[in-house]
Amino acid sequence: MIKPVYVFSGFLDSGKTQAIKETLYNPRFNEGEPSLIICFEQGDVEYDEKFLKATNSQVIYMDSIKDLTIEKQKEIDRNYRVERIFLELNGMEDDNILYETGFIRNWELAQTLTTIDASCFNIYLTNMRQFMYNHVVNAEVVILNRSDDADKRYLRNNLKSINQYIELIYEDKDGNVTNKIEDELFDTSKDLDISDIDYGLWFMDAIDNPQKYDRKRLSIKVRYVGDIEGYPDVLMMGRKAMVCCAADTTDIALPCFNLKKKDIDTKKYYYLSGTVRCIENEEGIRMCALDVDSCREAPAPDEEFVNFN
Repeated sequence: MIKPVYVFSGFLDSGKTQAIKETLYNPRFNEGEPSLIICFEQGDVEYDEKFLKATNSQVIYMDSIKDLTIEKQKEIDRNYRVERIFLELNGMEDDNILYETGFIRNWELAQTLTTIDASCFNIYLTNMRQFMYNHVVNAEVVILNRSDDADKRYLRNNLKSINQYIELIYEDKDGNVTNKIEDELFDTSKDLDISDIDYGLWFMDAIDNPQKYDRKRLSIKVRYVGDIEGYPDVLMMGRKAMVCCAADTTDIALPCFNLKKKDIDTKKYYYLSGTVRCIENEEGIRMCALDVDSCREAPAPDEEFVNFN
């Protein structure tokens, strides 16, 4: 029998244990199927006997993700008759260790969630950036709790610079979901001329709301990032963002039509103007592309890396 594995990642006291308990208490998820929680970290919230009995769950504690070897997984599989598995990872370990090890044949990764205490986000980003990156880069869902007074757009843009495909869920201090982001940064009722400092903000907004920019006029400053195989008249043009440290960057770029590599210097920046259109990539994800009708050389921006403030 295939056993789904649910991975919960995040820093100590970010809400991992609470999220697992709420999931297992939810009758739409749990109808009494036996579950196993493998916990690599103990915070303020515990898996007490009342909870374990009510949810038909068992818990075991391990010291390190490194200990969850293939052999250990087989041992657990023999000793625990359960239908699904929850992993609560240690916030100060590299999550990638888990994915490098992999799972035995009948353990199948079902979902990866990361919890973040939004009130501590700047501390994490400043002092534990590498761990933040590790927690987010593999996640499908990020739950931002205690986000009552947080700048949700700032949170979103920084996290999506690490993993643009994550789903973000904002919760207040009482656990209520508050997803709405009120303000609109870019006025699409007129032609858009994106400044150097706003490029990161605009790009993240375009990822979340590509239809908002469909058929709008746009001007941006970008440089060559790459080609698209089989499309000689399309180049990926964009900027670099620092997602972890100066040695760990990513390109945030969009397909630009009507450009040929032979006509540009790949080391220089260009002002591009044209009309945005929404397209679907090979994974069926809608995204913005630019039909370029004007291209001219431009000075480099003052800052090499974009920011999301």
